[in-house]
Amino acid sequence: MDNPTTTIPSGTVTFLFTDVEGSTRRWEAHREAMTEAMARHDSIVRTSIESNGGTVFTTAGDEFCSAFSSPQNAIRAAIDVQIKLAAEDWGDVAPFLVRMALHTGNADERDGDYFGPPLNRCARLLSIGHGGQILLSAVTAQLVVGDRLAGVSLIDLGGHALKDLDQPEHVFQVIHPELKPGFPTLRSSSPVRDAADLLAEGRQAYSSQKWEAAYQALSAAGESIELDSEDLQRLGETAYWTGRTDEAVTVKERTYGNLVREGKTQAAALTALDLAFLYKYRLATAVSKAWAVRAATLVRDAPGTEAHGYLLRWQSVNAYESEGEPDRALSLADQTIAVGIELGNRSIEALGLMDKGRFLVAMGRVDEGMALVDESMVAAVSGELDPDATGRNYCNMLSVCDQVADYQRAAEWSDAAEAWCSQHSDSAYPGICRVFRAELKWLRGDWEAATTDLNRAVDELTGYTPIIGAALYQIGEVELRAGKLDEAEAHFRLAHEHGFAPLPGLAQLRLVEGNAAAAERLLLDALEDHPQPLDRAKYLPSLIDTALALGNLEQARPFLAEFEKTSELCHSDAMSATAADRRAAIAVAEGRPLDAIRDLQSAIKKWMGLQMPYEAAQSRLHLGDIHRAVGNEAAALMEIESAAATLERLGVIRA
Repeated sequence: MDNPTTTIPSGTVTFLFTDVEGSTRRWEAHREAMTEAMARHDSIVRTSIESNGGTVFTTAGDEFCSAFSSPQNAIRAAIDVQIKLAAEDWGDVAPFLVRMALHTGNADERDGDYFGPPLNRCARLLSIGHGGQILLSAVTAQLVVGDRLAGVSLIDLGGHALKDLDQPEHVFQVIHPELKPGFPTLRSSSPVRDAADLLAEGRQAYSSQKWEAAYQALSAAGESIELDSEDLQRLGETAYWTGRTDEAVTVKERTYGNLVREGKTQAAALTALDLAFLYKYRLATAVSKAWAVRAATLVRDAPGTEAHGYLLRWQSVNAYESEGEPDRALSLADQTIAVGIELGNRSIEALGLMDKGRFLVAMGRVDEGMALVDESMVAAVSGELDPDATGRNYCNMLSVCDQVADYQRAAEWSDAAEAWCSQHSDSAYPGICRVFRAELKWLRGDWEAATTDLNRAVDELTGYTPIIGAALYQIGEVELRAGKLDEAEAHFRLAHEHGFAPLPGLAQLRLVEGNAAAAERLLLDALEDHPQPLDRAKYLPSLIDTALALGNLEQARPFLAEFEKTSELCHSDAMSATAADRRAAIAVAEGRPLDAIRDLQSAIKKWMGLQMPYEAAQSRLHLGDIHRAVGNEAAALMEIESAAATLERLGVIRA
């Protein structure tokens, strides 16, 4: 830190770094002359920086590190320094040349000093320059390109790799009438290849579904040339698949405009539908509908085309999810399937099958719907579909399996789709899928991996507010099981802030805290808002728990009966095990311990088959308590000790 009493700029800061070229050699040859020269140098540099509104925050040897609130002032200071240094007579140490670099960014500020990536980038940019030269990063250049700084212009030096930094830098040089204009080639270790090479690399990576590599190459090419519509489409897709959703929207909107101007109607309609879905799941309903209307307008005179098939699919999903018209949604799904078959387009056909299947499941026609889900997944895992359709199908399958608590089916398909998931591990869809996949992990006892996935999903899914809420809720569920009640409460509240109802987890938390009445109120309100059997099933086990905690057997029994009916409808082992566990709790309350023992033994067997250790341990604890109550201490100890070992292995904090 250079001056602890100086107030340094905060927020977006432009950094100006300077150092003397070849100073070590001059110090060795002319120590006394360099001592005098450096004193003059230091005075000139500091005065110019401070007179132009900058702050020197660090000096080291012959280097000055300064910060400005304005990039324009930073450039003025740099030019002022170079002009004054050039006017000096440096005698024995001539030529006395200083190289300079400017970069703008948000750096961490602490105790009058700065830290973070922007400083590293500025230092690396400085290292490739020459004495007398002023280099700007791309972001700084963009900030001043429209301003009229007296006599100042910029020349484009192209893209350059910077040592130890993953992202190359597009470098610009400041030109001024009183500055030397020409310099040797920059000292970067590897100048970035030209746009033609980058485009070829990006297209190849795109065709191989190497999304990050494709994004880097295409975006780098786009810095120096105007991408055509096809390459813009590729860039938009790779931005989306790598989780850069804001950039994906911007690029797709540019792509749409280009396609319309070029008269590529079908491609424009498909891009409009992409945007409709992107905005839909970011809850920008009006914008989403507007893009769908544009797509419909473009497709109107082109029935039986690919764009028509995807438009039907959009209308089907929208009819079910947004308009509450299930019969119309099913009809449109059938039309989508028909167009896919007619065109021989397996992606359209499989998406239609998946949509129809999940609609039927939600409507209570579980067997019929799950058969279609399975049929669609066969096409996905066998590589018949494009990446987008594969991703959508996989995510929807996990969602449907979660709805009916069919964790075995979800796990089997997840194993079959593992190759696809690993290939797309940095993509946006697996960011969404990761929320569902994480549930399988924590149900199977891998809490650490599940929490890591969920936190990563939160980071990836900027703008997908409800899905972020779902991820935060699941983190809370894991923490609740682990006995971390304060942390669970915090995540449930964050989930609620993101528009996701944190139930039944929050109600279970209230029950653990001893507030069964509050838990019951939360659950009854949720039940009233969800008339469909599958939706209600999510809350019924917790309602049985709260009814028993409140001593209300008459309320617990009908909740159990309803849950058992839904369990039979779904053929779910997880639901069946849950029903047996709650049936045992009611049997204990009714004074039928032997019936409770049989039900708990059945539940434990199912939990073990599903590889759900926490649930098995909880049922074992209940079973141990009943064995102890009827005087079978040996059996009680066996169950309780087994449960304790499992809970310890999981990391549960027990009171």
